[in-house]
Amino acid sequence: MHYLIALVCTVLLNSTAVASNTPEGTLEKYLSVLTGQKLKGVATLMDSGSMNSLKKTIDESIQYQANFGEYGLQRRIFGQKVSMSQVAKTSAEFYLNALANEILKAARSQHLKVTDREIIGKIQENDNMVHIVVRLKMSQGDHLGTDILVYTLVKEKDEWKLKFPATIKQM
Repeated sequence: MHYLIALVCTVLLNSTAVASNTPEGTLEKYLSVLTGQKLKGVATLMDSGSMNSLKKTIDESIQYQANFGEYGLQRRIFGQKVSMSQVAKTSAEFYLNALANEILKAARSQHLKVTDREIIGKIQENDNMVHIVVRLKMSQGDHLGTDILVYTLVKEKDEWKLKFPATIKQM
């Protein structure tokens, strides 16, 4: 169930709103995807370092597979084998949306839903970094569960942005 939680939480990476002036506002926009499951615009909520890291990691993974004649990741992301020049031109936002779509499909196939969320704590590390503790309530068929996750937000160009979590469970 933890893997499915991670999958659904990654769907959070797609929100229709622009980042907020408060860390809680940005996180709430991000978390609203859990209950609404609408995929769009999450890149506006993510910090640039996380987005750059995502692009680099996926580009390198695709290149690594291609070096061995494997194209599974390319086909999952693009629907077909593509040139390395096209991979290089692909934005982090495209990768993020592709990843979130895969995760949402997996969560739906397992009937996993986030039914509610609650911010239960906040740690202000400094003026530009905040950690927020969230309780997620979930259901999978007739089974109910909760999980506690910590989200890190950083101030970037006077807006609060989410950092990608260190582990997939935290997504």
